[in-house]
Amino acid sequence: MDGVIIDSEKLYSQSEEGLLAKYGVQFDESDWHYIKGCTEKQFYDLVYSKFSPDIPRQDLMRKGREFLKKIFTEKLDYMDGFDTIYPILRQRFKLALVTSTSPELVAHVETLLSIYNKFDLVITSLDTSAHKPMPDPYNKAMEKLNLHPNECVVIEDSIQGVKAGKAAGCSVIALEGSVEREFLHEADYIISHLSDIQNIL
Repeated sequence: MDGVIIDSEKLYSQSEEGLLAKYGVQFDESDWHYIKGCTEKQFYDLVYSKFSPDIPRQDLMRKGREFLKKIFTEKLDYMDGFDTIYPILRQRFKLALVTSTSPELVAHVETLLSIYNKFDLVITSLDTSAHKPMPDPYNKAMEKLNLHPNECVVIEDSIQGVKAGKAAGCSVIALEGSVEREFLHEADYIISHLSDIQNIL
C-alpha cells in the first residue's frame, strides 16, 4: 500500500523530525531501508533496540499513530499514476492489497481515500503472524483468492516487500522511489513510474 498505492512514504519520514527526534531517534539510511515495508511492531522493535527512547513504548506508539493520522488527513493522496493504471488492471486481474500497515491505520486511510472497494481482498498486519520479508502475507492472499504463485504478480517498493514476493514464488515488479533502484535488484522488473506496468503485464 505505502509507496505503491498511496504516496505515504515521505509522510512516514516526516515522523522522525516531527515526533521521534524529540526522544533521540535519528535513523540512518540503513534503518530506513529496513523500516520501509515493515510492521508497526518491527518498527518499534528497531526504535527501542537501537535508541532506547525515554518514553514507555505504548505511549510512543500512541503518539506515533496520532501523528500519522494527522499528517495523513492533511496530505495523503494516491501515488502518481495510480488513477491511470488502476482501471486498466482492474479490468484484467483480481487485485489484492497486501500491506504491513496496521488495520487501524488502514481504516484511517479508508476514510480519506476509499481504498477497500478498489480491491478484491485486503491483507493487513494482523492477518498473519509472520510478516515481510517472510512470504506469509502473500501466501495468505493467494490462499484466499485461490491462486497459485505462477498466476500472481507482486508490485512492491521496498526491500522487505520484494523479498516477501519472491519468497512466495511470485514474479515481482519493484517501483523505485521509496528506495534506490540498486537495492531492488532481487525483483524481476524495476520500474520508475506506475504507468510502466503496462509495458510488462
